[in-house]
Amino acid sequence: MRPLSRLAPLALVAGLAGPGALAVVAPAPAYAAEKVGCSTAEPGEDTPSTDVSAADDEKNPALQALRLDDVHTIATGRGVGVAVIDSGVQTSSSLAPRPGTSFVGGANILDGHGTIVAGLIAGQGDTTSIAPGAYVVPVRVSASEPDQDDPQPGSVEPGNVAQAIRWVVDQRRTKDPDLRVINLSLGFAERNLPDVAKAVEAAEDAGIVVVAAAGNRPSDSTEDPDEAESSEEADKPEKMPDEVLFPATLETVIAVTARDEDLAMTTDAVYAGPEIDVSAPVVGLRSVMLGGLLCDIPVTASSWATAEVSGLAALLFEQDPTLTPAQVRTRIELTAQGGFQDSATDGHGMIQPYQALTTVLDIAKDGTLREDSGSRREEFVAGKPDVRGDAYASSREHLVWWGVGAGGAVLLVLILRPLTARRRG
Repeated sequence: MRPLSRLAPLALVAGLAGPGALAVVAPAPAYAAEKVGCSTAEPGEDTPSTDVSAADDEKNPALQALRLDDVHTIATGRGVGVAVIDSGVQTSSSLAPRPGTSFVGGANILDGHGTIVAGLIAGQGDTTSIAPGAYVVPVRVSASEPDQDDPQPGSVEPGNVAQAIRWVVDQRRTKDPDLRVINLSLGFAERNLPDVAKAVEAAEDAGIVVVAAAGNRPSDSTEDPDEAESSEEADKPEKMPDEVLFPATLETVIAVTARDEDLAMTTDAVYAGPEIDVSAPVVGLRSVMLGGLLCDIPVTASSWATAEVSGLAALLFEQDPTLTPAQVRTRIELTAQGGFQDSATDGHGMIQPYQALTTVLDIAKDGTLREDSGSRREEFVAGKPDVRGDAYASSREHLVWWGVGAGGAVLLVLILRPLTARRRG
C-alpha cells in the first residue's frame, strides 16, 4: 500500500483498506460508474438495457425486506436533517441538499460517493430512498478525484472528520435544531483518534445519532474469511476477527454492515466483528450519481447500508422528535431480525423499518428497555361466588332437624320393642 498523504485519492467508495491502514471505507471509486459497478440511466428512464428499471422493484429482495411502501404511509423523515460527512453531494432533479460546508476547499465534486449515499437517504423521484422527506446537509471531507488506473485507498484526515462532526453539532445547537443524524460512510483502521471520539460524544450530548460503516473487505484479499476457521469456535464473538473500523467501534455509534443480494449475511465483502450492531440490504436499491444519473447499487458495501440506517433514524425522529439518540439506537437494534444469538456477524440482524416504527416498546431515555407492564400477567385468585339469599333456608333447616329427631324416635321404638315383649313373657 502506498504511503498515505493529505492529498491521496479518497477511497470512500472502495472499501479497500485493510487492518493497520488509516483509510476510508466504502465500495470502488464512484467517479466512473463502471468502477463502482454502478448501472446508470437518465432520471425517469425505464430501460431494459440497464439495471435501473422500476419494473424490477417488485422482485427486488432488498425492497421487499425494507417494505418502503408500507413504511412511507407512516413516516418519510419529513423535516429531519441528516448530515452526510463524505465527498460532497451534488444537486440534481433527484437530490436537493441544503447548504453545508467543506473542510477541504471548494473545488468541484469529483467523487460521487457522497452523492450516492445522500440519494439512498433522501433521494426523490425514481430513487428508492428510505427517507425521501428528510433533508441532507453535505459536509465535505474529501476533494480528491479517484485514480481510475490505481484505485487504492486514499486518506481522509481524522482531524477533518472531527471538525465536521463538531460543525454539525454547532449547527444543531445554534441554527438547525432538526439536524438529528450524522452519516459516516467511512472509517479508520486506527482506533486511537481521541479528537474524533470526543466529537462523537459531543454529537450524542447534542441529541444527534451517529451512524457509521463497519467497513468493507479488500477486494484482493487472498483469505476467505468464511473458511479461515471451520470449527464452531470460529463463530463465537471471542474468536471472531475484530475488524470493524473506527468510529463504528464506539459504543454510542450504530455500526452497520451490509447483506448480500440474496439477503444472506457473510463476510466475503464486509468486515465482521462483535462490535457490529445491525445490517441492511443494499443490492438493487436505486440512488443518484454525479450528473443526476440514476444508479442501481450492484455490490454489497457497508457505505450504502449505513445510508439505509441513517434514513431509518430520520424516520424515527419524524415519528417522535423527543427521542434521544440512545432510544433510537435501541429501537433499531431490538426490532432488527436475523441475528443468530451471539454468533451473528451482523449483531442484532437486518433492520426492519416497519417494525421499528410500529413495535410498542418502553425504552428509557438512556436506551434501556423497561419491562413492558402491559404484557405482565398479575396473579389473580377468584373469590368465592356470591349465593343468592334463600327465604326458606331457616324453615328448611328446622324441618331437617325435625326429620332427624322423628326418625330417631321411630328407630328407638323398634329397638326397645323386642325387649319389652320378652319381659312380658
